[in-house]
Amino acid sequence: MRRAELRLRPGREGFHPADRALVDDPNVERVAIHHINQLDDDTIVFLYQLQGDLDRAREILEDHTDVLTHSISRAENDLHAYIHFQPNETVDALFRLPQEYSLVVDTPIACLADGGIRVTGLGDHETLTTAISLIPDGIDVELETLGEYHPDDRHLFSTLTERQQEILVAAIDRGYYDVPRQATYEDIAADMNLAPVTVGEHLRKIEARLLKEIVPG
Repeated sequence: MRRAELRLRPGREGFHPADRALVDDPNVERVAIHHINQLDDDTIVFLYQLQGDLDRAREILEDHTDVLTHSISRAENDLHAYIHFQPNETVDALFRLPQEYSLVVDTPIACLADGGIRVTGLGDHETLTTAISLIPDGIDVELETLGEYHPDDRHLFSTLTERQQEILVAAIDRGYYDVPRQATYEDIAADMNLAPVTVGEHLRKIEARLLKEIVPG
């Protein structure tokens, strides 16, 4: 089985208007899409993982007529949002491809700060390359990796937000996790043009998320 990792950017419209509003709002951050279901009536259901202001996220979903139904709740530091929406033609064609070409979409799908998503598709080589070639013109496609699929390749890094990934990589590169420690919050912040308190807050959230996944409950 082959594995293709793609970065997909849907343009200014987003994957649906409410999705674009979530991207643009400074008080809400998309983290991942944990489930996608295309229904028989051509509507689509997303199960999002978000972070940020619960009330603002609800306002965004209520303001968009393309959102048919929604439900959102908080669980610790995350928001979980069920969104049932009417897709435009481009998005409808995109999310039909896995069904039409018998592809497996590996979840969670990472949400990117620019409004795109990082998707991993699984299938045989011919099927993957054909499906990629048929992604609608309105979607910008970047093939990041194409190779053999190994179940152990999936790791917790993909569950972090794009900003958290950047800060974690910078911290590792700087030697923050070396023994003895080679860098401080201030060093990492200077490299990334951030405030030290911001770096510290992100690293604590990263550590809390990863440790909860590693240690048996």
